[in-house]
Amino acid sequence: MQAYHFQDFLFLFLLGVSSLTLAQHLYCHKGVYMNIEDDPAQTFNWTTEKVETCDNGELCQESVLMITAGDKTAVLATKGCFAQLMEAMTFVQHTSPPGLTAVSYSSYCEDPLCNSRQKTTSMTATLHCPTCVAVGTCLSAPSLPCPNGTNRCYRGRVELSGGSIESSVEVKGCTSIIGCRLMARISSIGPMAVKEVCPHQSVYQSRKTESGATWLLVSVWCLALLLPTLLQSLIHFS
Repeated sequence: MQAYHFQDFLFLFLLGVSSLTLAQHLYCHKGVYMNIEDDPAQTFNWTTEKVETCDNGELCQESVLMITAGDKTAVLATKGCFAQLMEAMTFVQHTSPPGLTAVSYSSYCEDPLCNSRQKTTSMTATLHCPTCVAVGTCLSAPSLPCPNGTNRCYRGRVELSGGSIESSVEVKGCTSIIGCRLMARISSIGPMAVKEVCPHQSVYQSRKTESGATWLLVSVWCLALLLPTLLQSLIHFS
């Protein structure tokens, strides 16, 4: 009799874990836009009422490419789920004025319906980036216009250890550097060890740790394989 009670408990446990795993699915706005605009900053509306459910390992994304020739701008935009392991936001001014211009924006985020950008106002003007530098954590990061020669936003943290210093500096701003290379991969300055950390590294690790989805799936799979053996053992000893 005890074996049957334990079997019922395991069935309910598996059912509950499966429901929890399903509840962790991510919902994102979905849509595609392709058109020629006279003034996309005023006329382009990037809203959509469609929603899709992402598969495991996918994040919400929204991406747009704008190419301007004369007084006309081609706008190609997409929203939806996409296989991506890290949150990221990229703005690239491929070709700057005068003359032909090409600008792209892409963003990946992990919160429900977070791909909700509606306008391209900040893209059609000069590139702006959140800007700050602080020992510890920035309390504010106002969006400031970027100087010529920069084409993307940087966000990172420089960790220092040694020489009686144990601290970090958070940095955000405009750059032309690709990747996490503000410190040019220098690992020490005098007695201080230097480590540069950018969001895409820490975000991915926290997702794996906090969601627990991968662990749950593996655990349920292993438990399903072991279930017949467990039940046979319980019945044998009951």
